[in-house]
Amino acid sequence: MAVVDSMAADAINAAYEYNVGGNSSNIGDRDHHPAFTPDLRNNAGQKIIQSRYSMEPIDVLKRAGVDYSSGFVPSITVREARAAKKSNHRKQAVLPTLDEIQAMYGNHSYTLGLDRCEEFREAVKPEHRLMGPAGIFNSATNLLNKLLKLNCENKERKKIKGYKAATGMLLQAPWGKHNPVSWRMHHEAAVGGKGIEHAHFLPIVMIKDPITWMASMCRHPYEARWRHTKEHCPNLVPNKYDKGRRPGKGEMGIRVKFATQHIGDEPIPDRSNKTFVHYDSLVDLWNTWYQQWQDAQFPRLMVRFEDLMFHAEETVSQVCTCGGGTMKRKFRYVEDSAKGQFGPHEGSAGFLASMVTYGNSTLRMKGILTESADLFFAREHLSKNLMDTFGYAAV
Repeated sequence: MAVVDSMAADAINAAYEYNVGGNSSNIGDRDHHPAFTPDLRNNAGQKIIQSRYSMEPIDVLKRAGVDYSSGFVPSITVREARAAKKSNHRKQAVLPTLDEIQAMYGNHSYTLGLDRCEEFREAVKPEHRLMGPAGIFNSATNLLNKLLKLNCENKERKKIKGYKAATGMLLQAPWGKHNPVSWRMHHEAAVGGKGIEHAHFLPIVMIKDPITWMASMCRHPYEARWRHTKEHCPNLVPNKYDKGRRPGKGEMGIRVKFATQHIGDEPIPDRSNKTFVHYDSLVDLWNTWYQQWQDAQFPRLMVRFEDLMFHAEETVSQVCTCGGGTMKRKFRYVEDSAKGQFGPHEGSAGFLASMVTYGNSTLRMKGILTESADLFFAREHLSKNLMDTFGYAAV
């Protein structure tokens, strides 16, 4: 643990420098922040890295080089995004207060799995170490990927010519970032998975506040299939808008399409390459998918999406150091939507929009779980273990 803490501290210190007015910024002036304190732990036994940097939204935006005065375009559906070409969706940015941010997410970052970093580094040769995102849909896997590519590199791997992914930062887990943890060692992702040794890859599992995550799933469901309408989503308990279901009875099950497991040139068992997994509800999907990752018996990190906004410098540095990488001298943020603005990602939010949306305690619950049955269901069924472990405010 002391070695990990020391390396994380060195990585953070190495990244100090501030580039005023540019699109990239570092993590501040080392002489104006408190000392690195590695030995604090929260109630879940996780190590706490006290933030060196202000969580005040205006300060975070300054470090990111973002001007909020011109407003932002909020996250919208694909249909709304296409209509936006004919109308203006831009809104004035009203920044959340520090108090409400900390009421929802606490005053420090939550990263699970730091105690196994040394195990990963000892098991994998420096030049073979790889890392990248895993996470269910709408959990900010693309944002993490971009932040790692901008700020972290495996210098030992770069020395060897011909290595795939020379920086050591992969687009996704080689078994497919959205697939459940059991796909590891049993599936080769069509994009970026060929020839990658799974044991050489440190998965960085992105998790998001389940309340805002469900709202995102309603806007962009990706490969999750379930009956829902604009008037009632997330529809955890059926109501009058859920045709064919008796209001107030049962729950709204969903099916999620994952890739059918196969390795390399093995024939795909299912020609359609579709494996549907049933979950009892959106809540069950979030609970089950992340509990399986929390129970994983190999090195992995689990990182909150919210910490990539309010504790980006520390969080990325922890991840980089854990996987044996080296932080670049200047820390750079991702200002626009990390997902891009095409296809199923059209209408996704950028950095400012995310801060305004996810930092506001009122917006957290706006238009979601408005039915008392849905709200009660969420309170009763969301995993208390996961909510406490990752410091998410109760519903």
